[in-house]
Amino acid sequence: MGAKAKTLIAALFISLISTISQAQEFSAEVVYLDTRNLNAPANESANAAHPSSKLYVSKDKIRLETNGLTGTILLADLREHIAVALQPNKKAYEPLASAPSQYFRVESADDACAQWQSLVEQKIVCEKVGPEVVNGRQAVKYQSKGTSSAATTAVWVDKALKFVIKWQAAGSGTELRNIKEGQQAADLFTAPSDYKILAPRKATSKVFSKK
Repeated sequence: MGAKAKTLIAALFISLISTISQAQEFSAEVVYLDTRNLNAPANESANAAHPSSKLYVSKDKIRLETNGLTGTILLADLREHIAVALQPNKKAYEPLASAPSQYFRVESADDACAQWQSLVEQKIVCEKVGPEVVNGRQAVKYQSKGTSSAATTAVWVDKALKFVIKWQAAGSGTELRNIKEGQQAADLFTAPSDYKILAPRKATSKVFSKK
């Protein structure tokens, strides 16, 4: 990696930390959509693909509660780039290689391409589509294209939250609804003290502090 690329990544990281420190906390319902049209308006109705999840976002951490059979809960620290999966039925948690790339903050909703590109594993070409309203909230839509048409995706960044509130790929996507702004309890983002760790992976020795 060249010196210029390293400098750019460092600058993006510093700007993200600054953004996180000033970010609005909130909770929301995550609705999983079955939609086939990337160019459809943000408010076009789409059928839910499966039961919704619950998302909690603090300044630098997220908690995603799934409603599947196992009830897995994802905790991610955006500042430290670490994540774990809680398994309440086993009273255990497992370190993960990374958090889902579709959940992220930006420094500016009007200029989010560089930060989106820095967070995804596959190289993408990002295009700013423009402002759209998502469930009554002002957002900015961005579209990307990877190495194949199947990799084409789009995200909508909320102008006030500076957070992605809708994500879409070919045939599927997610959307945040019932957003409630406000401070979130700190213990939502830590593993319970009576949970054991499962099969820790390499390079994941750092995990969330237990409460």
